[in-house]
Amino acid sequence: MPTISDSPSKKKKKKSGAVSTGVDGKKLFKEYFLIALSGGLLGLSAPGINQWYIAWFGAVPLLIAIATSSGIKQAFLRGFTFGTAYNLVYISWLLGLQPLNWLGFNWWQGGLLASAAWIICSVHQGLITALFATIARLLPITGGFFPKKTSGTFSLPALLAVPLLWILVHNFIGNAHDALGIPWTMIEYSQYKQAYLIQCASIIGGVGIGFLLIMWNTALATLLITFWKKKCSKILNVASHEHAFYDALCTVITITAFVAGGFYVQSQNEVPATLNASVLQGNINIDMQKTEHRYTLPELWQHYTGLVRNANPGLCVWTEGALPAYLCLEPTIQSDLKRLAKHQSLDLVVGSIDRDALGHPYNSAYGITSDGSILTDVYHKRYLVPYGEYTPWLVNYLPEWIKRLTNTPAGGGYTAGRVPVVLRFKSGVVAPLVCFETLSPELVASSVRAGGQLLVNISDLAWFHGSIIGDQMNAFSVMRAVESRRYFIFAANTGPSVIINPSGHMQKISPLNKADLLLGKTGLNSKVTPFDRWFVF
Repeated sequence: MPTISDSPSKKKKKKSGAVSTGVDGKKLFKEYFLIALSGGLLGLSAPGINQWYIAWFGAVPLLIAIATSSGIKQAFLRGFTFGTAYNLVYISWLLGLQPLNWLGFNWWQGGLLASAAWIICSVHQGLITALFATIARLLPITGGFFPKKTSGTFSLPALLAVPLLWILVHNFIGNAHDALGIPWTMIEYSQYKQAYLIQCASIIGGVGIGFLLIMWNTALATLLITFWKKKCSKILNVASHEHAFYDALCTVITITAFVAGGFYVQSQNEVPATLNASVLQGNINIDMQKTEHRYTLPELWQHYTGLVRNANPGLCVWTEGALPAYLCLEPTIQSDLKRLAKHQSLDLVVGSIDRDALGHPYNSAYGITSDGSILTDVYHKRYLVPYGEYTPWLVNYLPEWIKRLTNTPAGGGYTAGRVPVVLRFKSGVVAPLVCFETLSPELVASSVRAGGQLLVNISDLAWFHGSIIGDQMNAFSVMRAVESRRYFIFAANTGPSVIINPSGHMQKISPLNKADLLLGKTGLNSKVTPFDRWFVF
């Protein structure tokens, strides 16, 4: 006699349940695959890949995914998936860390570590997007440009609240220096070649351009939600198709107004190019620095002087760590620098190492004047790169092979500078920055307020073996140039080095992975833009 468990109806129910679970799993996979694909698509807008137009609609799938999520958990997972995929594409240059034989790792170990750095950084940034998605789902946000009051409670307007939340989470909270954040993959940098748009950066900064991009993406998402009549949370809800089109029109007018304002500020800040400038690109790659041949200071000096002899009188910028030693303890090199500067009538900005009375090392920029003296004010890098220039305290509890990844010419890491320092030459006042500091609008703005008339960033990108990191660093520098309406010289050891004018146009670009002396013209500006006045974070 058959038992209940053996009955045909029970078997049918079990089979039906199994099929249902399988279908749900496929739907879930498809859903997150499409979200990841959308995030990767937005990543193609990154500098170096240069599909800039995608940034104008690429965040729409994320916003719709958040608005249609059933709850906080789903919004978090969707945001994390989208953000991680976006960053995996954007910062793919981290794979260029391989080979790492200069740290003692073979090819597969180096590939594994480079891949781990790529994935970990992408996941970290993905968590920031997940935080944005979670807060957006939690806040009382509804579609439109103006706050609404429903049943006695106020709701925030999506066209202002969503982009503001994006900026707060991505540009500030999630990527704060103290949180080991690096605000690298900000959406605004995708527009660095769009000359008409970026002029408004002198008013609202690159951060404001990011705001406008997300505002437009929000308007598009609202239009699509309304057109499809898709069931969603209040985030993108509006009363009608007419309201959605009205909001999009208001967004277009807002963007146009800021672009027009940017051109007005540009017309008030014309900077004539009156100063000769050159960049000494030594092309001393990481293998030559660390493994195959460790250059001595005399060898470096001979290499550099062979290039600099063709420099025109004016300003000459040497790259980060061009002289990888404590320059304050090298009287012979100091004498050579002073003699060279005087003989060729050059004001030199030279990357080297400094230390204070307590022996703390600093990644630094020195100034040597054309009359043969070394400026007493030395710039100390303020924004140090985690793991590359200092070891976060957590690493002290990790295995020794991980600790070895912090490897600097000073040994054991650098100390961070605290204040902006400018180099006061007779030809003008130079505001120096070092490497990743071109990422930081607040550091640049503080250097401008300290009197900087010309911006100079010295970098060493040899660590990344000719990847698209150079294009992305140039994009950051373009934005900083427009924000401050100053000429910007980006000097990279292995290139590309660039001279950028105050409108963000890259006037001169050096070749990649080639020893070169880049020659051009720059100018000086003493006016402080609206952005540099108010951006004091």
